[in-house]
Order: sequence, then structure tokens, then C-alpha cells
Amino acid sequence: MQKSKTQIGFLGFIEKYIRKFVTIYYLIRSIAIKFDIFEEDFKILKEIYKDKKINIIDIGASDGISANFFIKNLNVNNIYCFEPHFLFIKKLKKLKKKYQNIKIFNYGISTSNESIKVYIPKIFFFGKSLYLYTYTFYNLIELKKQIKLDFLNYKKIIVEEAILKLKKFKIINKNIHLIKIDVNGYEFKIVKCLKKQIIKNLPLMVIENNKEINKISKYLNKYGYKKYYNNNGKLEKYNNQKVLDIFFIAKK
Repeated sequence: MQKSKTQIGFLGFIEKYIRKFVTIYYLIRSIAIKFDIFEEDFKILKEIYKDKKINIIDIGASDGISANFFIKNLNVNNIYCFEPHFLFIKKLKKLKKKYQNIKIFNYGISTSNESIKVYIPKIFFFGKSLYLYTYTFYNLIELKKQIKLDFLNYKKIIVEEAILKLKKFKIINKNIHLIKIDVNGYEFKIVKCLKKQIIKNLPLMVIENNKEINKISKYLNKYGYKKYYNNNGKLEKYNNQKVLDIFFIAKK
């Protein structure tokens, strides 16, 4: 497990201090969308796709920070956003008013229709509950480890349980060029439920680095995928380096 971060270089230096305190992180997160600040790793996608018209699946779309980046930086035809949190759905709907090519699905995806227990941290700020929905985890032990690693005032953080709705993934008929997955520990199951879409389109997949990345790699290897990471604007083979995201690319 490594500290949560989305940036490298100078922005990464700033982020390291922002994440030390929950309330500061909460406030800065809302600013990030307005100023189009998203993971430094993803900027390489502009070089990969250039002006090509593409369709994207965004799993764990959160508050729309990734969708906003994709639309502003890539030539997006449609982006299919899957997000089970009702608060994030409200924010995605606001974003959709600006960008009609956003398609919103207010549930998570799985291999079957089910409801699943998750754990969400929160902190009280002047009597108000601030929920860190981006830190929603499926494993309580992993969540506690992560918030202890990320925040100096982790002892003030309270963890609540919630039930999220998941639905069996239905293949999208459009040609999908890119899939982004960021679901805090549920990535491997997500990849498996995307099997038919993967076989159909062999899209580039960007998956947040996690403890199951080797399982995911072994699974995707069957379909011709190799794993890479963004090394200062250049894709290089991934061999367990401490990086933010893994880029899975199939040889077509």
C-alpha cells in the first residue's frame, strides 16, 4: 500500500501536504474540477489519441473530475459514467448540463445484480459531516490503513457503513476505445465483468495501481494485453514500480 496521490513533480509535492489534513483535502478537491487538475499520468492520453474521436467508459466516475478532464483534453464522442454514490450522481448531472455526451448510470457494475456493503470515512467540521466519498472502500481494514497513511489527523476520522447498488454489466454497442477504473479495491472483479466488452473492442485500460494488479495483469494477458506506466510522458513496461496508474494495452 502506498500514499494516495494523483500528481507528480511540483504538484505532487503540494498534494502531499494537502492530503495531510482531511478538511483541506475536502475543500481543494472541489476546486480541482474547475481548474481541470487531474492525474498527471492521464496527460499521455492526449498523445495516444491525438484528435481521434473516441468513446470512453469511466468506472468510479466520482464527482466527474475524470470525465471533465477527458472532455476538455480528448476528442470524446461519448463517455459512459458508472457511479453508485447519490451525491456524486448529483454532481455528474450538473456536469452533463454542460456536456451532453456524458451518459450517467447511477450504479456500480458487477458480474451480477447485487447490493454490497462499503465503508466511507467522514470528519466533523463546525458541526457538519464532511464525507470523503472518494475514499469509499470495500474492505474496512484496507480503508483504515489508507487513511492512517494519508492523514495526520486520522484519529478524528469516523467510518460509516453504506450499501451500494451494483448491476450486471451490459455490453455497450459502441466501439469503446478507453476504459478507466478507479474503485478502491474492487478493480479485479470489475475487469472480469467487463470481459465481453474487452474481447469486443480491446480498449486501452487505465487502472489505478492496487494490490491485485498482478491478478489483473494475468487475466488480461489472455487477451493480448501488456502493462505499462507513464514515465515522464513516455510509456514504459511496468515491473512493479511505485506508480499511480497502470496502462493496459492490447496488441491488436
